[in-house]
Amino acid sequence: MELTIRRRTQEDIKEFQTWTYDGIYSFYDNNSQKEKIQGLKESVHLERAFSVVDKKENLVGNCEFYDVEEDGETILVLGVQMKPSMTGKGHGQAFVQAIIEQGRERLKFSHLELAVADFNERAIRTYEKEGFRKRGSFENEIRGENYPFSIMAKDWA
Repeated sequence: MELTIRRRTQEDIKEFQTWTYDGIYSFYDNNSQKEKIQGLKESVHLERAFSVVDKKENLVGNCEFYDVEEDGETILVLGVQMKPSMTGKGHGQAFVQAIIEQGRERLKFSHLELAVADFNERAIRTYEKEGFRKRGSFENEIRGENYPFSIMAKDWA
């Protein structure tokens, strides 16, 4: 599967807002949190927020690279989301590879981190196959419930 990251459009964001997932993955539904909806709407102006498309320009997902301050250091963090109809079908590795490779071309990073909900074993396996390793954990309250997350990191020479 040949994928490309490109700047987001208003049309992309309208579609992202409709994405809902089955079972435990409904945690990632884009229409369930006001903050998430507002963040998506504002992301069209961000330099490091992208849509992921196939060679026919069909939306496959989205990603965003953002800075997090930790102990006086700025860390580049990646957030990704795959289109619900694409999940669980073996596309995760190609999806993550395309984002990382093209992200590195654009942003020239040598260290990248991401946070993943501990229940999302499919995503964790995909990140591990790409060389990410767990470096920490935290809990986050979302919609009134606490969820454990793993922080995963990867370095390039």
